Amino acid sequence: MSVSLSLSMRVLVNLESLNMAESIGNVTRHRRAPVVIEDNGRYRLIYVPVVSGMSLAHHYQVHLAKAASKMGLKVTRMSLLGYFMKFSDDNIIKNHYPEVHGKFNKKNPCEAERTIVSECVVGDIGGFLYTDGLVKRTSRFSFSYLAPTLDSLEDGAAGAYPQLHVRYTPEARKGEQALIYVDNASALYTLSFLLEADKISKLDVCASLGQKPDDLGTAERVKRFEAAVQALIAMLGNLGFGAKRTRSLPHWKVESAVVAAAKGVAPFVASPGHSKDYIQETAKRMARQRDAGSLEEGFIAYYGQGVEAEGSSMATLEEAILEAAEWVRARLLKGG
Repeated sequence: MSVSLSLSMRVLVNLESLNMAESIGNVTRHRRAPVVIEDNGRYRLIYVPVVSGMSLAHHYQVHLAKAASKMGLKVTRMSLLGYFMKFSDDNIIKNHYPEVHGKFNKKNPCEAERTIVSECVVGDIGGFLYTDGLVKRTSRFSFSYLAPTLDSLEDGAAGAYPQLHVRYTPEARKGEQALIYVDNASALYTLSFLLEADKISKLDVCASLGQKPDDLGTAERVKRFEAAVQALIAMLGNLGFGAKRTRSLPHWKVESAVVAAAKGVAPFVASPGHSKDYIQETAKRMARQRDAGSLEEGFIAYYGQGVEAEGSSMATLEEAILEAAEWVRARLLKGG
């Protein structure tokens, strides 16, 4: 049975440049993506500012490496530096991963995966793809894009606009001064996160080869799960992700959040926060799946002023995450 922790939230962010995609002339543009919205019974396509799931995942792994190292768990130097080359081939391992090089046996894919998982929490939870021997480990966590909520888009409350910046010199010589435009975006955003907690430290390749699907043990799994939760709190509690923060530190406020812990046939994913009733919808979906037999048990903690739903109402986002994480931790200690 799958034991999972998932989260969805609504966060108001003003004047951010967290994900810049391209430069056109002297304009640096914010990443945009196509979104379909309903308009008077019909559907139309619009392009809106977003922050990619890859950007969120990168910063989550930065926080994960720091949290794991603080707890005394094994993390490679490259992960601590924020370079996630993910053991992609022999040259990468030889030149950048001394912790693994020398122990790595590519002729035995099962042992190859075990070596990487043992030596690096980020490789374990974030996954990797070793292409010289096709040793693949799927990430234990998933992120959505940070995207404007559909209800706010229906109201037209999202956008990006270039802001003028000037490089000035006293003599104003030709070529020394420049006009630079950087897109700033503002929106009520939503994001979703999923962590498949029971799969932490378990070996995929051994199982796929028909060998005993061994792992690093329950105690290590629980410690690594705790590091994953610390990283999530550090990231979301500080809006700790994105680029150009030194001069475009966002104005932000978490409006609401729901954290769902569950044990069932498949990982349970909290409903995305595209409407104000997403917390109630998450609780209803969990109840329906319990009734259908696909969910053995579940727990919901949420944060939001004026919100009433089935589950535990918490005073802060951090408390909601910790409450649901404790539920998951108790199941992991029992072996899932």
